[in-house]
Amino acid sequence: MLKSLQKLLNSLIEIVVPHRKDYVTVAQITNRNITKLPKSPPFEDYDWITALFQYKNDTVRAIIWELKYKGVTLPLDHIGKLLFDEILDVISDTILFDAHATFLLIPVPISNERRAERGYNQSEYIARSVVACDTEHTLLYAPQWFEKIRETQKQSQTESRIERLQNLTGSFRANPQVRDYYVVLIDDVVTTGSTLSEARKTLLDAGAREVFAFTIAH
Repeated sequence: MLKSLQKLLNSLIEIVVPHRKDYVTVAQITNRNITKLPKSPPFEDYDWITALFQYKNDTVRAIIWELKYKGVTLPLDHIGKLLFDEILDVISDTILFDAHATFLLIPVPISNERRAERGYNQSEYIARSVVACDTEHTLLYAPQWFEKIRETQKQSQTESRIERLQNLTGSFRANPQVRDYYVVLIDDVVTTGSTLSEARKTLLDAGAREVFAFTIAH
């Protein structure tokens, strides 16, 4: 009886406040159909960046927008596994040549101002979905060792690559404890690579041995 009433209430809510089109698209994602999304080609400018899908695809764009602006994490059960498999594939060469290699998993941070505005960091959601797949604890989840210390102008509002790089310079800070670790960065989307490049530079300057980045889309 209670379940029937809840179902009726949900139906009435959907009539009065229907789900967003992007939400419906995202809610219909399964393990099977997500593998049919168009794969991102290699990121030519930065061989250390790996993206899963093409952002221009409508479904991929819906995933990013629902995650980034609405906090909808429904597809991450599927995406976390795909990202984890990509991470293992990339770091396997490092492990082959460095038996003592240790890896940090770090979501690209947002500023305190942006967190207060949005209430969450979507990259943390993605990183946690990867951690859930890491049953052998290959990666040490360490978001506390990397932070964004300065709010920056949105990259879409800058006109050139030089402006984007200048906008981000000095905006991150890494804890010295990242020294000698290999770092796996996680973000939702990569466009020009400027944000990930500045993050990587900051981590390398702090002593990280190497930095790899993985995103849902490009």
